[in-house]
Amino acid sequence: MTPNPLDASTYNHRFVTVHSGNRYHLVDQPPAHWRGSVEDAPTILMCHGFPDLWYGWRYQIAAFAARGFRVLCPSQLGYGGSSQPGAVEAYSYKSVAYDMNGLLDAVGAGKVIVFGHDWGGMVAWRFADYFPHRVICIASVCTPYMPPAGPSTPYVSTMDLVRTKLPNFGYQAFFEREDSASKIEPVLEQFFAVNFSATVRGKFIEAGRELPQFPVREGEMEKNIDRMMREKQSGKAKPVPKDPEYQYYLDTFHRYGLHHPLNWYRTRRINHTEEQASRLPTFSPDIPALMIPAEKDPALPPAMAKSPAVLKCFPGGNLRVLPVVKDADHWLLQDVRFRDQVTEMLADFVDEVLSNKWRPEAASSKL
Repeated sequence: MTPNPLDASTYNHRFVTVHSGNRYHLVDQPPAHWRGSVEDAPTILMCHGFPDLWYGWRYQIAAFAARGFRVLCPSQLGYGGSSQPGAVEAYSYKSVAYDMNGLLDAVGAGKVIVFGHDWGGMVAWRFADYFPHRVICIASVCTPYMPPAGPSTPYVSTMDLVRTKLPNFGYQAFFEREDSASKIEPVLEQFFAVNFSATVRGKFIEAGRELPQFPVREGEMEKNIDRMMREKQSGKAKPVPKDPEYQYYLDTFHRYGLHHPLNWYRTRRINHTEEQASRLPTFSPDIPALMIPAEKDPALPPAMAKSPAVLKCFPGGNLRVLPVVKDADHWLLQDVRFRDQVTEMLADFVDEVLSNKWRPEAASSKL
């Protein structure tokens, strides 16, 4: 069956249990017109973030399957039918990287191409850090590489990070709180409609209006949630879209909840401790890496991708940061204006790597 991005049931769904005991819902889309064992097909692992699902990659899954790739796109831990462990440690970068490695083992995949977006971008980067021998190349949409903690790296809490270096991470201070899910879930319809609905965002574009900005600064997210609650209680809540794609998100998160997906925001100290203990080396210079920034991403602005701390992790020039996608925001994988453009960027990169035409951007520094 050819996958149809407007119909989730047309994708090939399965469940896989990995070495940790976690069970993952997985879209395992076979390549079109492939002859032979699917395990031998060139394979792409696609990783989603918050508050997303495998569904966030639906257009790219269909496009790459049509190009002859096997595509693996799991619902990440805590989401959409995958296990929901109570221990926050299960959601650390290291734990999830090991789960992704186990998932590849379970489905008979060897070396893979890895794509990531949002938290899925960090899954992709850390998977390449922990398991470089399994990565052919890596592409991240919106999410910059972040150097792992070294033995002497001081721990910085979310709040200290927000108030000293990254005010655009202010929303994370709310998301990491234990009560965040219980505050959002009563207004889940409005939360998804305003922040993530392609239908709502499309109507703003058609009317020539400025898209609503994702509230990233400290305190803004909670204020928005509180306002949504007041509007709902007073009967003034804005109508939600009558749209099947929006409804798929809403139905899935109504069923499985937000608390476990939000555990990803509660792992900062665990990640720091595990990375220090693992003594991860500099990102492998043998892995071609691509970064696609979105001009109007308020949470992950393009400047983060070219910070000195990031660039020094790629002294051989194997990170290519593409020019920003103009006017695009964080949800460009699904945005009708940009999704095909992003797919072509990813496809061009993969074709360049697989045809052995990839060349690092700069020679290794001798300084």
